[in-house]
Amino acid sequence: MARGDGRIYTQPASSYFWISYYHNGKEIRELARYRTGKKKNRGAKILATEENRKAAEAFLVYQVGRVKEEKDGGRAFIGPQQARLTIDELLDSLERDYRQRNKWNPKVASNVKPLRESFGSRRAVTVTSDAIGKYIEQLREDGYSNATVNRRTQLLGQSFKLALRTKKLTSAPYIPHLSEVGNERQGFLETEHLDSVIQHLPEYLRDFVQCDFLIGWRKGALESLRWTDVTEDVIYLRAKNSKTCKPESLPLEGELRDIVERRRAAAVWQSQDGQGHFSEYVFHDQGRPIGDFRKAWATACCAAGVGKRVCRGCRADVDEKHRCAECGKEWKREELKYTGALFHDFRRTAARNLVRAGVPVPVAMKITGHRTDSMFRRYAIVNEEQKREALAKTQIYLAQAAARKVIPLKVGRRTERA
Repeated sequence: MARGDGRIYTQPASSYFWISYYHNGKEIRELARYRTGKKKNRGAKILATEENRKAAEAFLVYQVGRVKEEKDGGRAFIGPQQARLTIDELLDSLERDYRQRNKWNPKVASNVKPLRESFGSRRAVTVTSDAIGKYIEQLREDGYSNATVNRRTQLLGQSFKLALRTKKLTSAPYIPHLSEVGNERQGFLETEHLDSVIQHLPEYLRDFVQCDFLIGWRKGALESLRWTDVTEDVIYLRAKNSKTCKPESLPLEGELRDIVERRRAAAVWQSQDGQGHFSEYVFHDQGRPIGDFRKAWATACCAAGVGKRVCRGCRADVDEKHRCAECGKEWKREELKYTGALFHDFRRTAARNLVRAGVPVPVAMKITGHRTDSMFRRYAIVNEEQKREALAKTQIYLAQAAARKVIPLKVGRRTERA
């Protein structure tokens, strides 16, 4: 073999041939494997015998040729470490990255779980754009919305990007982004519905829900509040707990002050042994921060009549025995799909209420914590009643304008020059 084309060698603790070559200035060592010959032997390790040396040389020539092909603008070289990397390992790295940046939460975890089920054990280099396209088609056939599909494939794409950044991979597949036009939720929760929902919630959630109805903060921001963030007159949101990565503040006024005072009284809680403890969190469950309460929320909304559980397959209504009226399939209660009011609807509700109350948009954005005017206006959805009021006011204005008496301007006479 020519100098610089790598080498074949053996190791004392191994009975197989090894090869060594360079890629981007880094030495790569791996076991030699059969490239040709009987089909059952292809990919198998090559025993270190003289009669097998040519097979080892053929494998070395093949690997060096792939490195040269990449240098000449051909396909990317995939080394042995890249070839062994699985999607599970990529998602593990993504989870660590998210936890370090305080972005890991139950919603992200629920989207990562099905990715592991579908791709987890697969080698990352085998997950092509075509394979991802088939995955997207299957999700849509199963009735998932474009937004749900995008949330999952977005996480998969981020795991590949992180692997590229850390140089674990040299290439990543193209992942399409589906259109979400028309998919925006337009849900609100009116005051009369709110009272009914709160009555069916566990006691530790009632002030939490009432507070978010008023200010429209993100769930993660509200549940992060500690008593060190609250003074006599102001609530402070730390930058690390804000999606905009900027600190925010909110003065205690009216009902918001009443809620905080109730939480002060509830800050001391008793454990099963009767000992008193002080919670560092403003909103807590036996001293623990508010966690995932989607089941409790769904139960309360169903009881209040602003939500229901439907068939997971065809989204049709079910009877008392949880049998679907359309497909006839019978489900367990925990398997049914919930549809209806969401906790995140408070964000839209608060934005709309502030606008309808005449609060200037910049001030309203500071209260709800929206970063851009376009996003705030997307949440401050105008309903049909507001449109009706606007048209009625316009008609009154036009009628008053037509009734006004128009006074013509007097035109002075021109004086002729002498």
